[in-house]
Amino acid sequence: MKASEIIKADAVKNKVDPDKALRVISQAVKNKSAILMQENNSVLLVQKINPTSSSMHLATLDSPVVLAKSILKFVKRSKDLGIKTMYGEANNKQIVELMRRIGINIQASDLPQYNWKANI
Repeated sequence: MKASEIIKADAVKNKVDPDKALRVISQAVKNKSAILMQENNSVLLVQKINPTSSSMHLATLDSPVVLAKSILKFVKRSKDLGIKTMYGEANNKQIVELMRRIGINIQASDLPQYNWKANI
């Protein structure tokens, strides 16, 4: 699937306006304040907080097994970009638990706008 299709379907699943989600993401990428990564049917929006930290937002249609593999690839690519700390605001606690199960050290965030962080 195309990244836009994944984002739209994930937005609908999470009761978010899919057109607004696409507009916001498109604008962030266009302004170079964010990049998109895609693995399988998962898309990760990465927005820099500072030179070594980024916020992450995941849109996925993958099964848990495929998602686990995608997340590991996202982590590797993030490390390659110089990211050492990832932050997120997970609405879905199952995704945070999946990240823990595959070896990502999830902790409580030290930034108030996020509910988890991971040193990678």
